[in-house]
Amino acid sequence: MRAAPFSRALLLALVVGGIFPAPAHALLTFNDGHDQLFVTGNAGMVFDSNIFANSSAHSDTIYSGGAGLEYKRHAGIISADASAGLSTSRFDKFSSEDFSDPHFQGEFSANDERASADLTLQAARQSQADILAGVRALSWTYDAGFNTRYRVNDRYSIAGNLDYNRQDYIHTPTLVDLTGYSAGANLFYSINSARDFFAGYNFRLQETSRNRSFDEHTFNVGLDGKILPKLNGTVSAGYALLEPHGSSDHSTGSLTESVALTWNLSRRVKVTGDLSQYFSATSTNSSVDTTNASLIGTFAMNAKLSFNAGINGGHTRFLGTSGGGRRDTDFGWNAGVDYSITDNLKVSTSYTYYENWSTLSFSDFIRHTLSVTVSVRF
Repeated sequence: MRAAPFSRALLLALVVGGIFPAPAHALLTFNDGHDQLFVTGNAGMVFDSNIFANSSAHSDTIYSGGAGLEYKRHAGIISADASAGLSTSRFDKFSSEDFSDPHFQGEFSANDERASADLTLQAARQSQADILAGVRALSWTYDAGFNTRYRVNDRYSIAGNLDYNRQDYIHTPTLVDLTGYSAGANLFYSINSARDFFAGYNFRLQETSRNRSFDEHTFNVGLDGKILPKLNGTVSAGYALLEPHGSSDHSTGSLTESVALTWNLSRRVKVTGDLSQYFSATSTNSSVDTTNASLIGTFAMNAKLSFNAGINGGHTRFLGTSGGGRRDTDFGWNAGVDYSITDNLKVSTSYTYYENWSTLSFSDFIRHTLSVTVSVRF
């Protein structure tokens, strides 16, 4: 009986896909094509072998569905994109974890030959496993960001950013709320038409709801654009200093690096790699130094069928007295298939393996996830 919401959602997605088999044009188009309105929907089923992400390894099957609206406007130098929707999930055994989460996001951009500006806003309620805490948590997340870039001349340009984020946990007193503010600036030097050198500084303040805060100063240099033939992205390295407040912990400094590269082997094959090291405050009222790396490959067999596979790993070092010397090392891999039945209707399936080795026995676990999703957009 608990599968009924999923069955109805799946039936709706299939019916919609059958009614609208034509190319995925907008449901509504107005103002000479500058404004478009889309309707989206999805239905899915997930088997999760460890829904709480801890050593207890409780498994469950989760049925989900969702619906939303997307609005796009592109006219002249100004563009706007916004979406809103609702996602619902029902657990087969752990019904107390059922949730219905709304979400909203918007992006507003302006560009001309000399300057650009981009404002992003997001708000969402999330229900998911907190891997560091080993519990499922319900929270509201809010994000806002402003990015701008100004071209001084043919060689030099200046970029700046302001960001705000907040995570409010609901009915989870063991976790602390997190608030972050950041501001930064970068100077870009155009080496050629395809590659820029940059250097910059970023300040970030992270606060917890239990009177702890962390100041972070980061200095970095790097390259942006075409790094090598067929290899595009950003490579940077620098130094970060973390200064804790509200405890007896000492300042911590570390070399940092950030690599995000895409290698287009051919029109069908693409490989994306990421490497990053960063400080962050956690929901357990501590701070961590995290290093993550991932490699993802995609192969488009044709316009309808594509395959993807990836591998990832990381190491997390818990800092200060509240960290208790904890160390976590994780490894995972995933594989998936996407098939477009029509331009409106797509079916996706994926498998993910994740293992976390921790000096805290409660957080030493293995997790398998297998999912099937049907999505529609028109």
